[in-house]
Amino acid sequence: MAAPKPVFNPASPVNPNVGYSVEASSVGDWYVHLQTVDIMYIRRNQYDSSTSSVNTSPVVTSNWLDMNATVQTQDEIYYDVAFSSVNSSGGLVFEPHVLQLQSNGSGGGFGDSGIVSTSAMGIVRRLARKDARGTILDTTGICTENSTMVMDQMPGAYNSTFDTSSTVNGILAQAMGQVSQSCPTFKATLVDL
Repeated sequence: MAAPKPVFNPASPVNPNVGYSVEASSVGDWYVHLQTVDIMYIRRNQYDSSTSSVNTSPVVTSNWLDMNATVQTQDEIYYDVAFSSVNSSGGLVFEPHVLQLQSNGSGGGFGDSGIVSTSAMGIVRRLARKDARGTILDTTGICTENSTMVMDQMPGAYNSTFDTSSTVNGILAQAMGQVSQSCPTFKATLVDL
């Protein structure tokens, strides 16, 4: 068997290959999954035009977040490499996907507009799954998709009392479920909420 070859610079702390070592004992084929998601949004209103006149504005009957998400996953197999256990357990890596909310909301909620961005990409690194003949079963490829979502629907006009930091994670969990439908290799359970 040929000596393993480096695939990236292992000095990078966000590198999925941290722990690479030609000295390690377990040379093999490794599956690596990376994922990111970025969302921009704006709050929209539904109006009841039957309540308006020349002198009055229509009544807001409901509001929601109109979200646009860009998701990307990358699944690869690295052949004949080894990872030391210096930074991980036998070369295995599980790094949660961390999101960051930036909004104009005053209570830590979504507010009227903002973005949700990846502050640390989700990473899974493990030995590749193989069948009895040694054929690798893990699929590889890149998935990049854009999707739109309607989230955080509320009756009436926007009320910041119902939009706080304690409601953000539940709404983001629902959004991650919808994102995984547009890009099936996106792992919603890898997102740290």
